[in-house]
Amino acid sequence: MLNLKSPVIAITLFSSALFLSACDQKNTEKKNEITTEDQVIQELSPQPIKQFTKTANDTHDIKLLIDYDERYTDVSDELESDLEKMKNAGTLTAEFAYSRKHDSILSALEMLKQLNLKTEQGRYIQGLLANYWEEQEKLLQAHKAQANQSPNITEDNESAMQSDIQAQEQLEYWRTQYPELETKVQE
Repeated sequence: MLNLKSPVIAITLFSSALFLSACDQKNTEKKNEITTEDQVIQELSPQPIKQFTKTANDTHDIKLLIDYDERYTDVSDELESDLEKMKNAGTLTAEFAYSRKHDSILSALEMLKQLNLKTEQGRYIQGLLANYWEEQEKLLQAHKAQANQSPNITEDNESAMQSDIQAQEQLEYWRTQYPELETKVQE
C-alpha cells in the first residue's frame, strides 16, 4: 500500500491528477471546437440541389447566367484592383470605397434584372443571386454607418452566403446536364 503521508508521493499524485485533468479538459475543448466548426460548415451548406424539368430553353438560360457571372467577375476584379492601387497609393477614402462598392452591387443587381431568363430554374438561380446582392447592400450600408470603417462587400452573413453558394451549385449542376455546354465553356 502507498504511503500517502509522504509529501513527495502526495505532490506527485496531485500533479499527475492535475496534468491528466488538464489533458482531458483540452481534449473536451478540442471536441467542442470541432463540433462548433462542423456546425458552422453545416449551417452554411446550401439546401440540396432543386430538381427542375428540362426545357428547350435551358441552354439559353445557362449561357446567360454564365455570361452574367463572367462579366460581373471581370468588373468586380477590376474594381478590387483599382481600390487596392488607390489604397497602396494612399489616395483611397472610405467614402470613395463605399461609393464604388455600392455602385458595383447596384450594377450586379441591374445586370441580373436585365437577364431575359425563360425557365423556372433560371429564374430560381436569378432570385438566389439577387438575394445575395441585396444582403450585400444591407451589409455595406451597415458598415457605412460605423464611423471610420472601410466597407467590405465580401464580409457576408450566413443567409447571403447560403444564397450565393446555392445559386452557384444549382447553376453548376444544371450546366453539367448539358455536356455540349461544358466543352464550349472550356474553349
